[in-house]
Amino acid sequence: MALLAFANGANDVSKGIATLAGSGRATYRQALAWGTAWTAIGAAASLVITFGLVEAFTSALVASNVLALPTFALGAAAGASAWVLFASRTGLPVSTTHAMTGAIVGVAVAAGGTGAVQWPLLAATIAAPLALSPIVSAAIAFGVHGLAARAAPACVCVEQEMALALNADGTATALAAPTVAVGQACAPAAGRLRVLAGPVMHWGAAAALSFARGVNDNAKIAALGALAFASLGGDVVWAFLIAGLAMTAGSFIAGLRVSRTLAERVVHMDADSGLAGALVSAGLVLAASFYVLPVSTTHVATGAIVGAGLRQGGGAVEWRTVGGLVTAWVVTLPVAAALGAAAVWMLQLLA
Repeated sequence: MALLAFANGANDVSKGIATLAGSGRATYRQALAWGTAWTAIGAAASLVITFGLVEAFTSALVASNVLALPTFALGAAAGASAWVLFASRTGLPVSTTHAMTGAIVGVAVAAGGTGAVQWPLLAATIAAPLALSPIVSAAIAFGVHGLAARAAPACVCVEQEMALALNADGTATALAAPTVAVGQACAPAAGRLRVLAGPVMHWGAAAALSFARGVNDNAKIAALGALAFASLGGDVVWAFLIAGLAMTAGSFIAGLRVSRTLAERVVHMDADSGLAGALVSAGLVLAASFYVLPVSTTHVATGAIVGAGLRQGGGAVEWRTVGGLVTAWVVTLPVAAALGAAAVWMLQLLA
C-alpha cells in the first residue's frame, strides 16, 4: 500500500501544479512544494470526506469470499504499483485510479473467476466516470478560457495617501490614509501593494486541485490497506495515515518528471489557458470527491489542459503526445489487470 501511495504521489502531483509551471507563474520546485503541501492536507482530510470510496473500491465491487483472501490486497497493490511506478519513471501521466481498478479486477478474476466482479457496478460507477471525465473537462475548459482571460487582468491596489488634518491650535498634522482601488489597469508603483486576480486564482486553483487529489486518491489507496489492517485486527485509520504520508513523500521526491510532461509537452501553454485548465480541473475533482465518484485526476486535468489550449488554436496542442497519453490510458486497465493477476498467482504459490 505504501509503495502504491508513493507511486501515486510521484505521478499525480503533476496534475495539480503542471499549469503553474507550464504557464510560467512558478518554477517547478515552487510548484512541487505547493502541490505537495496541499496534497498532504487533502490526504489528512480524506478520512472524514471520502470514507465512502473505501466501500466503492472493495466490498461493493468484489465478492466477499475473494476480498477475504489474505493475498487480495497485496496482489492488487503490487499490480497497480508496478504500472504506475513504470509510468512515473518514464514521465507518462497515467491514472492511478485506472491502474487500481485494473489490478483489483485482475486479482478478483484470477482468484475467483469472472463471477467475482460486479461488472455492472464497475461500468456504471468507475468505468463511465473514467471514460467521460476527459471529454467533459475539455469541453468545460474550452468555454471557461474566455472567462479566465477576462477575469485575470483584474487587480486590487492598496497605497498610502497623505492628508493634512487641522488641529485646534491651527497647526496641521500629516496623516497616512490607505486607499483601495479595484479595476483592470492597476500599474505597479513605489509604495503601492498590487494584487492581480490571475495569479491569485491560479495558485488557489492549484491548491484546491492538489487538495482534492489528496482527498480522492488517499481514500482509494487506503481501501486496499484497510483490507490488510482489518485482517490483522488493526484500525482502518492507520491505512489512511500511512497512505497519506507515502503519497506526500512521493509527490515531492519524484514528481518532477511527469510534471514536465504535462507542463511542456501537451500544450504550448499561456497564462490564460493554464488558469482555465486549473480552475476546471479543481472544480470537477472537488465535485467528484463530494459525490464519492472515483474519477481520475489524470484524465480530468489532461482533458482540461487540452480543452483550454484549443482556444489558442489547434496548433497549440501537441497531438502526438496526446495520442500517446490516450494509448497509455487504454492499455492501463489490461496491463494492470495482468500484473495484478500475476502477483496474486505468485503469492499463492509462495503461500
